[in-house]
Amino acid sequence: MIISTMVDVYVVYYPIILSFIWASGAFLSRWKERDKKAIDETKEFEKISIVISAYNEEETIEEVLLSLHNLNYPSLEIFIVDDKSSDRTLEKLYEVKKSFDDWETLTILEQKENKGKATALNVALQQVNSKYMLVIDADSYLSKDALSYLLAELTSSSDIGAVTGRPIVRNRTTLLGKLQTLEYLSVIDAIKRAQSLFLGAIMTVSGVIVMYRVEALKEIEGFNTEVMTEDIDVTWRLHRNQWKVKYVPKALSYILVPENLKSLLKQRRRWAVGGVEVLISNLSWVFKRGEFKHRFLLIEMICSHIWSWFFLIESYQYFLQMLLNQEFKVSGQIIVIFVLISFFVFFLGLNNDKGESRLSLTDKLIFPAYLVAYWFLNLISALSAELVVLTNRTNKGKWESPDRGV
Repeated sequence: MIISTMVDVYVVYYPIILSFIWASGAFLSRWKERDKKAIDETKEFEKISIVISAYNEEETIEEVLLSLHNLNYPSLEIFIVDDKSSDRTLEKLYEVKKSFDDWETLTILEQKENKGKATALNVALQQVNSKYMLVIDADSYLSKDALSYLLAELTSSSDIGAVTGRPIVRNRTTLLGKLQTLEYLSVIDAIKRAQSLFLGAIMTVSGVIVMYRVEALKEIEGFNTEVMTEDIDVTWRLHRNQWKVKYVPKALSYILVPENLKSLLKQRRRWAVGGVEVLISNLSWVFKRGEFKHRFLLIEMICSHIWSWFFLIESYQYFLQMLLNQEFKVSGQIIVIFVLISFFVFFLGLNNDKGESRLSLTDKLIFPAYLVAYWFLNLISALSAELVVLTNRTNKGKWESPDRGV
């Protein structure tokens, strides 16, 4: 009876407590972030290497390259690694390069076989000629001052190994696109702000926009080709080597997201598998030699997986009792508390966003649906990820095709 009550309390109050922590971090971080500035343009610009790994990106790669060409930053070199695309990606790369008089700072690297994003990034890493390497996706547009904000944070201390920016969804023609827009604006931003403020460390960089100190990347021997998500893995290997990883919400990247349920579930399962792999590979180190911040991040991940199983069991028992007793009971107070905190996180996200996401009225009106979708999506992702890892079906970090909407 006591155990059952404890499980009930955990299932109900865990998401509420977690949401409260996120809300507090998002609220308090506003004072810390408002003094952050871009790099002083009166100083000499540091050279930056921009790296993109591309696989079957013919529909997006041309416009992304055009956006990079228009960046107002005087000292850049750009590496595009084509990971043996089966479409016209490679042809389009050469077409764009030629259209800009053989764009001298753009280097196209061709892979002879498809080996995945991590391998592609390692190939580029061996070619860079700067101290700082920015990795973005082949569908990402950068805000005009993103490079300056990232570089300002990365160069503010010699022990910072990586800094990551804030993704903003730009395809919102479907319900799924709108739901993910709200997720990135509110919850994902709030989580990273809270982790940065309270712990001074984040769980993972956002692979769509992250600037690395090349020295740090080479110290940890680059990107791991044996994991599903190289961005989560590299974050934790930087942690293990005493490098700090920071979040820079003023550095924006405009991205595409999956627009059908199958692709979205596939993406989130991949993220969750990456989290489980990191949990397994770092558990021993964290509790033997890791700091409090590292323990807290992994414990929170463990708690989330436990909550998923408990919620599944509790839901089954609840609906079984409802059918047997033919009555429907829900605690109104709990729902009100959860909804109020969630709305608080949402409005904080809107305030912190300062209009950058350009939400329409219809985007905002679907927020109630988002509340349900977010937790159920994470529930399904967590449970399926455990099954993937247990059955050893993680496919070694290779990709089949872009799982983003176009």
